Amino acid sequence: MSDEITRPVIAVDAMGGDHGPAVVVPGAMANLTADSPYQLAFYGDAAAIGTELDGIASDLPVTVVPCTQDIDMGEAPASAIRKRPDSPIVKAMTHQKAGNVQAVVSAGSTGAMVAASLIILGRLSGVDRPAIATIIPTSSREVLLLDAGANVQCTPEQLVCFAQMGVVFAREIMGKAEPTVGLINIGSEAKKGSELTVATHALLAQADLCFHGNVEGNEIMRGPSDVLVTDGFTGNTVLKMVEGVGHFLGGVARRPDLDSDQQKAFGTVLGYMQSTFTYEIYGGAMLLGVNGISIIAHGRSSAFAMGNAVRVAWEQVHADLPARTAAALS
Repeated sequence: MSDEITRPVIAVDAMGGDHGPAVVVPGAMANLTADSPYQLAFYGDAAAIGTELDGIASDLPVTVVPCTQDIDMGEAPASAIRKRPDSPIVKAMTHQKAGNVQAVVSAGSTGAMVAASLIILGRLSGVDRPAIATIIPTSSREVLLLDAGANVQCTPEQLVCFAQMGVVFAREIMGKAEPTVGLINIGSEAKKGSELTVATHALLAQADLCFHGNVEGNEIMRGPSDVLVTDGFTGNTVLKMVEGVGHFLGGVARRPDLDSDQQKAFGTVLGYMQSTFTYEIYGGAMLLGVNGISIIAHGRSSAFAMGNAVRVAWEQVHADLPARTAAALS
């Protein structure tokens, strides 16, 4: 790759996910034009990537970065980062650290993406633990949920930092003028819950944030606040429960005991759910708190989802999100 960058470069792990280059490459390029404000760099098997690019990329801002290694989903992330420097994730993160690319998108190993981001990019000043953030749709608004799985155990101070990073994201990327923050808990009272949630509630109430208060599980899908904060164990459970609702409705709709009117009613609901309540619209999760932009796409991402993952990456590059987050934390 050239060191002279004429427009921001978004690096894409072409080998990641369940489908590899056949889906990742055309998906990532779905919204790319000759005049796009960014360019793409595909990392991975040059021959396989070239096959997908053949005939469609002659006038588009695309480059290929050959990689001779790859990281399997089952590998220990930290060890894989050290042993596989020529894998797409590690090589792309290294190029981001050097300033040759401005964001990395991968549908590969989440653990490897988190480890590479931490080890190679490092944390922003003031961040003890980065958090995985993801947008979920609710009945009233889009809500940013974090942490969605990076940190199973957290301290109250770390959750407050998650809230601060979430507020910056909600303001700069989601367009919320004064983002509100809610703390996932088992009750609305300030003294309800675990030692972690009670202590976090006290800190959030004193912080320079629009703190909504505790949010119980049955309130989450009503969208009571713009940012929802919790530990990674709870957040990942909530996220998968939300994803599971669609599968549940799909299973009910296929029950043989439903009559035609009931099937029609379910079809209307499912159509709405599939167009609104799906991870594919949002492209992927974001690792907030690292000194760079790291987009973690779903392993089974379709071409549509990969296109949206690139869009999410560009939005963060355009907003200079890491710098704005660092400034807010300082």
